Amino acid sequence: MDVSLTRIVMALVLGTMLAVLAALAIKRGGGRFDMAVVRRLFVALPTERRIHVIESRRVSQHADLCLVRCDGEEYLILSSAQQQQILRTGVPADAPSEGAPGEDARA
Repeated sequence: MDVSLTRIVMALVLGTMLAVLAALAIKRGGGRFDMAVVRRLFVALPTERRIHVIESRRVSQHADLCLVRCDGEEYLILSSAQQQQILRTGVPADAPSEGAPGEDARA
């Protein structure tokens, strides 16, 4: 049997750590195991996000152009390896653009 002593000790340490963590989880829950708490541990992102990437395009080999919405306003961002630059900012997401097709300009 060629099992090294290091492997045996590491397995013992890992098993002991898992047992201690399980005991702490049960103690914290008052003797009952709540699956909702376990699910919340694995949910990393909130359901409501503030930042949305609307569109992203590669404009050259080293630069991307991104349209991002944050808190109801849209930002046009040019991003490269050396710098990031905001090209257009503060445009409300639901505001119609000037001179859009189908609009009556005589209003």
